[in-house]
Amino acid sequence: MRLLDGLAGTLLAPLGELRAGAHVVQIACGTGGLSLDLARRRPDLRITGIDSNPAVLAVGRAQAAEEGLDVDFREMSMTALTFGDGSVDAITSRMGLLLPGTAPFGDAAREARRVLRDGGILSIGTWSELDGSPYTRFGLAVLRAILPPGAVPGFEAPFAESARPGALEGHLAGAGLRDVDGSSFRWDTEYPDFAAWWGFVAGFGPLGELFGALDPDRHAEARRLMGDTIAGYRTEAGGYRLPATARVLTARG
Repeated sequence: MRLLDGLAGTLLAPLGELRAGAHVVQIACGTGGLSLDLARRRPDLRITGIDSNPAVLAVGRAQAAEEGLDVDFREMSMTALTFGDGSVDAITSRMGLLLPGTAPFGDAAREARRVLRDGGILSIGTWSELDGSPYTRFGLAVLRAILPPGAVPGFEAPFAESARPGALEGHLAGAGLRDVDGSSFRWDTEYPDFAAWWGFVAGFGPLGELFGALDPDRHAEARRLMGDTIAGYRTEAGGYRLPATARVLTARG
């Protein structure tokens, strides 16, 4: 996923100290992009990606098989991990902990602490404000411009508490994690052309469902309005460079 590619190096850097054979778990892994990236960098690690959605896990397994990467994808809830207490050397997650419908952040943090060994590494990235993601920032703006008031569900609620300064760090510390550190991380997401961006924002996730429900005239209007909305981010090569901001959090077990 192009939107999240720029976070990989930052999230995986703390794992550089891990010994060969260490067990790393990616929580809410989706199609497993971060786990696969780690496997390319550190084939000597034992890597498990967990998610509650079997369809996205199947995509990850297929990609791992195609590249010959050793990643174990398992269907599992982030609040009911089937790993033993203190059995995991590192936990990472990339934007899977604050999506609508997922478990409360504090519950996931407590379960992560349970399975993480003392001194183990936690390195996660998560949205804390809707405007930090170009997907929601631009996608919601276009939908709300063409649909009647109230037709677009509110996406703000799951993010309201996390946007409060220190809230995420407090959940990690409250779960028993130590040396908690959080910072904002900004990067640019690259799309080679408008079609690549439109295919993502209008064809993926909850916004994709809303765009897909538009009649042909409104769909064409949405596409035109999106082009106008992101015109200022066009590069000389004809692609788009859209800014994103997230919270990056590290801690120790």
